[in-house]
Amino acid sequence: MQLSSQDPSLQLPDDLRAQDPFGARDCGWVEQMRPFIREFSAPGECVLDPFCGFGTTLVAAECEGRRGVGWEVEPSRVRIATERLARLHCRGQTVLHPDQSNSSERADLILTSVPYFASVWTGSATSQLYSSESYAAYLEELRQHLVRWKLMLRPGGYLVVMAENIRVGAHFVPLAWDLAQQIRDRFVMEDERVLLYARDADEQGAPVITNRAHEYALIARNGRRPIDIAATIRWLKQLRCDCPDFVVFGSFASWLRLPSSGVAPSDADLLVPNDPGSVSAMARWLEAHGFRITRWGAPAAAHVMDSAMSAAYYFRAERLTSDGSLILFDVYFGENSERFEQAQLRAVMVDGLPIAHDKALVAGGPQ
Repeated sequence: MQLSSQDPSLQLPDDLRAQDPFGARDCGWVEQMRPFIREFSAPGECVLDPFCGFGTTLVAAECEGRRGVGWEVEPSRVRIATERLARLHCRGQTVLHPDQSNSSERADLILTSVPYFASVWTGSATSQLYSSESYAAYLEELRQHLVRWKLMLRPGGYLVVMAENIRVGAHFVPLAWDLAQQIRDRFVMEDERVLLYARDADEQGAPVITNRAHEYALIARNGRRPIDIAATIRWLKQLRCDCPDFVVFGSFASWLRLPSSGVAPSDADLLVPNDPGSVSAMARWLEAHGFRITRWGAPAAAHVMDSAMSAAYYFRAERLTSDGSLILFDVYFGENSERFEQAQLRAVMVDGLPIAHDKALVAGGPQ
């Protein structure tokens, strides 16, 4: 998407821009947001921008006939955005501090640009992502935002996040790609767009290391990735030959009991004993058969699983094949083996697999 010009009537006025300590350096373009609003929401629906800044997304929402809600933690920017919207007679748009938001209302589209790591910040809001002292802390804060956004976005609704890779000192930081991985762990990644801006430098003889005059629009949906159910059953049976100590529960167990229910599972939940040897053996088996092992989105090597068990009673195993077939196991081992022993005793065999008989036995397991 080539962005070459802005409508002067929709830009942030100079007198409001001057009220920002940084001259509104991070104020986006209305033209940047409008195509995504048209594509991923319908007239009258709610568009949420959780990093509202100067209200650019809300101006775009007004132009497209949507109701916009913006969250902004910096009081001075709330005032600037509110004044900007008032001057443009944007009556269907609201700017709030996140703590004032109505958590019961779900957005139809979340559309935003993330604040960038390592940007100098002197504002009064210490909770700004700009204020993160380390990149690891910045990514963790982004993760927490994504957790909240998933709750705020209606099922099937879209998430579109603008981000770019950056340079911090002498270091190239793949911020957009790291963010894409975090989004993928919680949403269904659908696509990307590359947004190009007019460059100040002459294109002739431009250096390889550029002025970062582009960014990514990461497009995701609040839904479930489809798994290959037949392949999942085959892999569960293969796993059971070498690692028999597991019980299938959750949505996959429900589907096995009643395939005609029509509710297709998005993963297979496995309950295993809280035994370092058993957990490590299963993780090694899965890793050896082409599964990627992760915990809370971070890679987790099978050979260190036993020493890491006390930190999280869960790991995920994902196998994506070249033909697009996806198998996804969520493996839970709990704080002790009592729940597994009870579930194993009461399990019923369905299609050669042990299925949890009593949902209450696993309802209190790790989430």
